[in-house]
Amino acid sequence: MVSNEQDLRHKLVKAAQSLMSEVKDVEKVTVRQIAERAGVGTGLVNYHFKSKDNLMSIAIGDVMARAISEFMESDGYSRTEPIVKLKKMLKKLCDLAGNDKKLIRFMMLREMTEGSMQAPLYIVPLLKEIFGGQKDDMQLRIIALQLIQPIQASALNTAAFYMYSGIDLGNSEQRGRFIDALIENLTAAVDRRS
Repeated sequence: MVSNEQDLRHKLVKAAQSLMSEVKDVEKVTVRQIAERAGVGTGLVNYHFKSKDNLMSIAIGDVMARAISEFMESDGYSRTEPIVKLKKMLKKLCDLAGNDKKLIRFMMLREMTEGSMQAPLYIVPLLKEIFGGQKDDMQLRIIALQLIQPIQASALNTAAFYMYSGIDLGNSEQRGRFIDALIENLTAAVDRRS
């Protein structure tokens, strides 16, 4: 029974991902569309996910987690310096998210208002590599939050962020410099002699 429920949840997530890739506005995807794509009744979406927004958040999170896994399994990853790994990972995620402004807005609003704060946890292992034993787990989680939240907040209103900073987040080179600066500011205290 559990396997069937897991299969059904997986099928619904895949249906949601498929629809997200086809529409311009993720908020316009309906429960009915997801259920039809998955070949199930609409009540199962609410039964398994409580709401369409929860399902969509899980579907987006799954895409992002897969991108992180692929990045970490790529050639040369293990030989790359930890700070360079972190910069590349955040840039890849921002590039992935930056391709769909409505999707990123939906995802950021959900993560910041109702999210589980899982996004920062993805970078804690890299921060452990960067800081070695200089920071405990709680300090690393706070640093991860200090990296992720400015990216999320700036992505919610790129025009206001541009007025504030002069950085155009729609420009991948400027977005990259923003990420570099965030990481460099927070990792400047690393004792590079050890």
